Amino acid sequence: MEEPIVVLLPGERLLWSGRSRRVAPVGREWFRLAVGAILVSGPLAAGLPEPDGGFPVMAVVVAVFGLVLAWGPVLWRLRSTRRAVYAVTDRRVLVADRVSGRTREEYLIDLERPVLRPGQDGTGTLTLKRWDASANFFRAPVGSRKEWLPIELFTVPDAARLCGLIEAEQARG
Repeated sequence: MEEPIVVLLPGERLLWSGRSRRVAPVGREWFRLAVGAILVSGPLAAGLPEPDGGFPVMAVVVAVFGLVLAWGPVLWRLRSTRRAVYAVTDRRVLVADRVSGRTREEYLIDLERPVLRPGQDGTGTLTLKRWDASANFFRAPVGSRKEWLPIELFTVPDAARLCGLIEAEQARG
């Protein structure tokens, strides 16, 4: 896996670039994994003793479906986080996928102030939402789904300093 090339615009400065420090379930994700395992073990255990000695196909189908619902979002975030490379310039925030090469970018002037959730070891998660992400039309967000999803920089080292850099550049405008 190569590092994606982040192309700077003319006159743009790179303020910070990096990846997630660790890729592990955090907070409620541990709870989701545990509850998913418990909820799946019940139907699976109940369906195992088949009276006619056959294979409990329905119990296995329910168990697999339950695992996908409970563990799928957690595993998807872990997969995405492991592959992501972050870059912050004086104008934009970029998240690049190291495998596919796709890049998502948002201009700092289009984003609200970053929300910092600090970790215990100096890392933290930054959430950056677009100003227009809260605009609703009949309780549905305006624009495409990709436009109103926030950019999240997971477990970045020295997150408080990065948050300060982003806020300073937003204030500079």
